Amino acid sequence: MPDRIWTRRFFLLWLVGFFSYASVYLLMPVLPLYLARFEATTTAIGALIGLSSMAALFSRPFAGWLSDGYGRRPLIITGLLAMFASTIGLPFVTGVILFGMLRILAGIGFGSLTATANTLAGEMAPPYRRGEAIGLYTMAGSTALALGPLAGLYLARIWGYEAAFWVATGLAGLALGCSFSLEAREREPLAPMSVRTLIFWPARGPATLLLLHSMTYASLVIFLPLLARDRNLGNPGLFFTIYALVLVVLRGIAGRLSDRFGRAAIIGPGLVCGAISMLVLAGAAVRWQMLAAAVFFSVGMAFVQPPSLAWALDLAAGRRGTAMATMVAAQDMGIALGGLVLGLVGARGGFGTLFVAAAGLVLVGAAGLVVMRMSRTPPPWEKPSSGR
Repeated sequence: MPDRIWTRRFFLLWLVGFFSYASVYLLMPVLPLYLARFEATTTAIGALIGLSSMAALFSRPFAGWLSDGYGRRPLIITGLLAMFASTIGLPFVTGVILFGMLRILAGIGFGSLTATANTLAGEMAPPYRRGEAIGLYTMAGSTALALGPLAGLYLARIWGYEAAFWVATGLAGLALGCSFSLEAREREPLAPMSVRTLIFWPARGPATLLLLHSMTYASLVIFLPLLARDRNLGNPGLFFTIYALVLVVLRGIAGRLSDRFGRAAIIGPGLVCGAISMLVLAGAAVRWQMLAAAVFFSVGMAFVQPPSLAWALDLAAGRRGTAMATMVAAQDMGIALGGLVLGLVGARGGFGTLFVAAAGLVLVGAAGLVVMRMSRTPPPWEKPSSGR
């Protein structure tokens, strides 16, 4: 295994990630507007868009299990084929039923792709650079997030929704083309399907931390625009622009630090930064406070997500696909639960209480991390390799 990370294989995988995420993020602000043309209600729009997330959540454990048995490349290609088919069908949608079917197909494809590609990124680097590799790979998604939504809205406004759909299809096609050049892995025996083989239970600690942190992300995606409107904080899109740009810079750095100092040593400060971001938003009265919260949350996401994913791979040995799928499914579950739980809190106590509660969730995670650290001796992955 080469010591360097940026090999030809890794660059091809990075392009797969960038083009696939760009296809998804380009359509993210476009699809709700498109559905409004069919006179769908707000509830119906939310349910139809959410079908892809639910499909991704349920497909991830099976994708991880299959990738451990058959290799990463077949699952990546299969996922991209499903994404390509789901986007190429959008220009021909004539009603919400077909749209819903395409969103389910997109979710299955995205669920298969993301868990498997994250695993492969970690496997392309030496164990003592695994966190850095995952951080660099996940930069592809952050870069796509910084560019995709703006591009999608521009295309829809200037050339119409169909133009946005075709560009998204082209991006999915580019990702698919790059995936065929990834090196194949020899087929291995597939373990019998059961709860124990679909979920990697030893990763429940880092998975719980990632779930709690993801609940705060849900509070931003769903409720930040409403907070900004009620308090006259300006365009909430600026929050996400700053968030994405800072995240591009920090992901690789955070992963590298976790390789050197241990996963928990980096995740802990990340959880604290996430809590600070939520508390700043709880009391935000002017725009600069909202934007400062974006910086804190970027640090939190960068310091929590890549090290947590690398932690699961450190523990997994021959079941790395299942371990990564468990982690990404926990992240999906956190986003889903965050919208529900924090929405109930906000309905009773207002937005200030909602974001204070979000801060409390990640602080609970930080406390749990301290307990985990005190209850056992540090495992080998927390020590930098003497060969570095």
